[in-house]
Amino acid sequence: MIQKVFLVDALADGPFSGAPTRVIFLTSPIERFKMASLAAELGAQETVYVLPHSQAYILRFFTPQAEIKLGVQGAMAAAHLIYDIGIRPPDEPLPFLTQEGEARAAFIPPDACSLTLDAEPASPLRDEDIRLAAPLLDLSPRQIAWGLGLPGKTLILAVDDYQLLKRLEPNLANITREGLGLGGVAVTALAKRGDCDYYLRSFRPKLGLGEESVSGGVNRSLAPHWGKLLGKTRLTARQLSRRGGLMTVEIQSPDRVVLQGRSTTVLRADILLEDLEARIF
Repeated sequence: MIQKVFLVDALADGPFSGAPTRVIFLTSPIERFKMASLAAELGAQETVYVLPHSQAYILRFFTPQAEIKLGVQGAMAAAHLIYDIGIRPPDEPLPFLTQEGEARAAFIPPDACSLTLDAEPASPLRDEDIRLAAPLLDLSPRQIAWGLGLPGKTLILAVDDYQLLKRLEPNLANITREGLGLGGVAVTALAKRGDCDYYLRSFRPKLGLGEESVSGGVNRSLAPHWGKLLGKTRLTARQLSRRGGLMTVEIQSPDRVVLQGRSTTVLRADILLEDLEARIF
């Protein structure tokens, strides 16, 4: 069976930026183990499988080491391709079915896509939590302005100095230390120039990602918090990873956000699943 696979730079901020994402269109379901094995073989930050289902599309998301319930980069890459190669006309919205429920994508002329999602509630970290979290990034508690905790034990820490954010070189083994149960750590800072509102870096070594090129999902919690601090309902976030990325987040309500960004198709290839199955299984 031949399947089409695409490499897409999702939420890009120019050439060779954004999150390198593999998008695989399926004509029929395949076993989860095969999806996970293929994602590990391809080695991209995220691999998304797209399966038509009635008028919607079922999406499954994998990192090199795990399946995740919702991959914002993967969903944005899938939407970009569905519109870009003409599977759906640009005036039709795209219903996506994920393990976190339904999301809806839309085309934004001339070359961007949006993704409407539920906001993800976050709880403020106590001073004691911040004191314990600071050493994970080789920071002192005084360097952390505020923090948030997300379901699944993902932490968001804010620093006052964006240069400090750029210089961070955390020991990823600290984040994966036994007993902490952390899903990842994101670090943010207020922007110092007018083309965005805040900066972001994200580390999720347990998923085999190390530092993420772009972390779209964390903005479901982070953008509403920055929105309250800045008195804004539309914010632009810039990822300060090596590759960089850019996204805009519109806060529609306390429960809904709309992420927007541009993606670029880099590569199209064929995967021979029968050959792959013969080698691996």
